Amino acid sequence: MTRPAVLGILAAAAAIPALAAPLSSGLKTGERVSPFHPNHIAGPLAGTSDCFPCTFQNRPQVQVWLNGDNGQNALAFAGTLSKAMKTYQGNEFKGLVVFVTTPQTAAAAEKTAKSVATSPAATGVGVALIDSKNESIQDYKINTAADVKNTVFVYKNWEVKDKFVNLSASTDDGRGKLEKAIAGIAK
Repeated sequence: MTRPAVLGILAAAAAIPALAAPLSSGLKTGERVSPFHPNHIAGPLAGTSDCFPCTFQNRPQVQVWLNGDNGQNALAFAGTLSKAMKTYQGNEFKGLVVFVTTPQTAAAAEKTAKSVATSPAATGVGVALIDSKNESIQDYKINTAADVKNTVFVYKNWEVKDKFVNLSASTDDGRGKLEKAIAGIAK
């Protein structure tokens, strides 16, 4: 094989990851959320393992599943949800931030979750912890790979209307996308 041919093959092989499918995580639009029982540390179900979608039934809701995402983004999600809960109070909009834990990350995730839960920006938002081995991880199709930092479900009547993966709620663009999706279900 000639040197240009080898270089061409190597260049094509290097380009394949750039053409790979975007990260996938979570239920698809149109699929239904299901019951699950995390350890609630803040919000309307604090101190219980009650089912969030079961409790709030057909109301407009958002679940943010965090998988090693940073505290700044976690707080930005909670702040966006809290603001939306006030804006759409008449429609009973509810928000939950779920920290997915492993034995290695449990202590740090709990510390971050408690920090988010006690922030005035997160008033009213549910904050919960769930082990990565919990069956709900499979039920919700949460990708726990290290490069998937969050999966966000925007739903009403148990049906996913919008979904985001690796959304940055701490940027105007990311926050705007989430706010627009919430407005779409909370009208």
